[in-house]
Amino acid sequence: MRTKLLLCLLSLLSTLAWGDGRSVQQLSELDSRSQLLCASALLYFTPLERDPDPRALTAVFYHLQSLDTTIVQLGQPAELEQPLRVMQQLFRELDGLPRSQRQRYPQLLQQLLAEQQKLREAAAKLQAPLTLAEVQARLPLNAQSSDLASLLLDYQLRHYPLPEQTRTPLATDALQALDRRIEQRFDTLMTRYPAHLAELRKIQSSYHFVRAELQQSTSQTHGGAEFYLGRAVTDLEELALTVAGEANVPSTASNAN
Repeated sequence: MRTKLLLCLLSLLSTLAWGDGRSVQQLSELDSRSQLLCASALLYFTPLERDPDPRALTAVFYHLQSLDTTIVQLGQPAELEQPLRVMQQLFRELDGLPRSQRQRYPQLLQQLLAEQQKLREAAAKLQAPLTLAEVQARLPLNAQSSDLASLLLDYQLRHYPLPEQTRTPLATDALQALDRRIEQRFDTLMTRYPAHLAELRKIQSSYHFVRAELQQSTSQTHGGAEFYLGRAVTDLEELALTVAGEANVPSTASNAN
């Protein structure tokens, strides 16, 4: 009886530890998702006289819904809830504008980016006392998804006519450093998670497919980078959940004992 009670207590502690770890992981996901949201919004709500890709609009809505769900799961802390509500309102305003008023898009997107930055900073603070380096060490798959999302958002920022450059694109050296970090981390992830080598190679392949485009400085973006890199970020987040779940499942030997 005492042995069963002890096992129950150990199981409870394991569940609590998993819950704490999941919260840190969800906060990290907010960073990736919010950046993907802004990248999709910049692609779709363009003031240029061309028909935008409707898939980008679908992506904005999906990422907003994902952010809302995650924040609810985290207990709806006010510091996360407030910027999200403003982002939702800005999206409704953007989506409701007729194309004849597309010149208003840049100003509204400037506000959306500002609220996304507030959300990102609030999520980082809630991960305290862990430093950014500690979070990335504990969650390397989420760190990779965040870096890929940063790269995609930077790509869109470089090609969008914002009224004020409060969110300046990365300098060439910083962009190249980010690319090297992503490549090096892929190697590390494949060594660390050999059981998921096929999935990681597929994700890396998606990145490599648009890698050259992401380095370009042309005046127009294309939906290809959005599609492939967005898919890579989502796949990394799903893989991170799988890996975390595997680590939380007691081994067969432990169950037998």
